[in-house]
Amino acid sequence: MAAIARLRSLLVGAVTLAALAAAVAVPVAPVAWRAASPPGEAANRAEREAPSVGLGWGRLRGWKRVGDGWRLVWQPAHGAWLVQAWVPDGPAPVSWRLDAAPWLPGVRLSPRAAQLLVGRTSSGLAREQAGRRDWVFDDTRLLGALPAGGRLPAGPPTPTAPWIVLLGGCLLAGALSRAVFPGAVSPSWRRVTLAATALMTAVLPFTTALSARTFRVGVRPWIAELVLVSVALVLLGAIAAAAVRFPAPTGTPPGMALLLASSAGLLAGRLQPVPVLAEVAGLHARLVLWVALIVFGGWVAALGGEGLRELLRPFGRLRAAVLLVLAAGATLSAGAWLGATIGMVAAAAGDRGDGPWVGTAVAAGWLVGGTLASCAWDAPLRDALVGLLVGAAALAVLLLREARELTADS
Repeated sequence: MAAIARLRSLLVGAVTLAALAAAVAVPVAPVAWRAASPPGEAANRAEREAPSVGLGWGRLRGWKRVGDGWRLVWQPAHGAWLVQAWVPDGPAPVSWRLDAAPWLPGVRLSPRAAQLLVGRTSSGLAREQAGRRDWVFDDTRLLGALPAGGRLPAGPPTPTAPWIVLLGGCLLAGALSRAVFPGAVSPSWRRVTLAATALMTAVLPFTTALSARTFRVGVRPWIAELVLVSVALVLLGAIAAAAVRFPAPTGTPPGMALLLASSAGLLAGRLQPVPVLAEVAGLHARLVLWVALIVFGGWVAALGGEGLRELLRPFGRLRAAVLLVLAAGATLSAGAWLGATIGMVAAAAGDRGDGPWVGTAVAAGWLVGGTLASCAWDAPLRDALVGLLVGAAALAVLLLREARELTADS
């Protein structure tokens, strides 16, 4: 019997390692918007190639991945004007745009003078401001008599997938399940989640570059940065309160389950990376941010997986088949929500106490796979591998502690 058990363990281990190797080596379609260089290099190129138009651009405030290029935002401290540039990864020219507050003074050009200034024969659209007249042509603009660039490429609209409704419903069901049937609570996971919340709060001032969408002309940039920090603090407070009110259950999953979960997350990240991973990779504090996101992702996946498990309880033995159908459907249509859906399904496939561990393994694999697929420069790829090793070490320590606590209780 011992030989049969040993052979079965070796077979399971071989299958698990083969799944991990397949998740790394399986060919996937290349990502069209993969970032070839960090946003800092793109900003240097924009400052070299785009005209300064006689105004100080101010400090680089933030960046956003749009198509196959970086959309960058500069703004001086007074906020009176805003400079944006789209820097493609290839040799295409840099597109730029200048916006100024409507109360800044300027000239009121006639239609003929505006056409001569921009070298166009077609008529433009005049926009009257408090102290000047702006002109908009097909591919260029004037703020008074100041050239202001043209239109910038816009990213595709984010589709509202039905998968977010499923995720929200499962999270609500998981919270209800933990409130009604709390079971054995894991103090380790509560402490880790609260520590990740505190760590995330400490690095928030270094993540304001992600608020590029909130900067507005005529508004001081610190207000836009304050909006990001305030929203993040509210979310972190909600996560900390939820971690205390709905704590993760205790459990010790097998190591093979964690390897399979990380393989599934790695493949999901390579199949459907999201642009925000490239944006986060441009931060200096990305490693700290990644560790916190892995912990939060594991906790959320465990909560949603617990709710999904309870919702599928009436299916009995067909639960595994339904989970496989959900995973296949998410792979085909979930898009940016693929990683979250796979984490929730993986957490629902095992026991209740395995959910936090499995969800964290999926989150770590998804982050590494998504970073490999969305970034092409060395620093974030190196940090992603370091983060994976740190996460694996932390999981190993927590597993040993959980096993020791279970042994002491028994």
